[in-house]
Amino acid sequence: METSKQTQPIDWTRLILVGRGLLIGLCTGAVVSAFRWSIGKMLAATIWVYQQVQTGHGWWWLVIIGGSVLLPLGAGILVKQQPQISGSGIPQVEAQLDDALQLHWWSILWRKFIGGVLSIGPGRFLGREGPSNQLGAAVGQGFAETTGQ
Repeated sequence: METSKQTQPIDWTRLILVGRGLLIGLCTGAVVSAFRWSIGKMLAATIWVYQQVQTGHGWWWLVIIGGSVLLPLGAGILVKQQPQISGSGIPQVEAQLDDALQLHWWSILWRKFIGGVLSIGPGRFLGREGPSNQLGAAVGQGFAETTGQ
């Protein structure tokens, strides 16, 4: 005796949401990976400059002093342009999720990226995780606004 199997239609809504989630995750992973790679390169360059001073090339002190002034100045200009990139970024993301704060994603993304590299890269004791969260939130917001979702 043959029993008929009733097939359920595919729920495309869930599949589309999973696909969007994967795409946002890949984009976020690429941005955060580039952020952390850039910090590592900046730290390696900083160590190299200090090694040059130790080998007797005293004029490298000018590079160290110049970098100690110009890098924080550059980060400060970015923070002045967009105050919401200061700190870890986690309180800003929470405020956005609570609809208590409206931010333009692109302005946050590039300024947080560059400001973070300028601040963390030379070896200052600052975390990478909070800025990575804010970068990821900006990527997600950008995806949502760009695709109208």
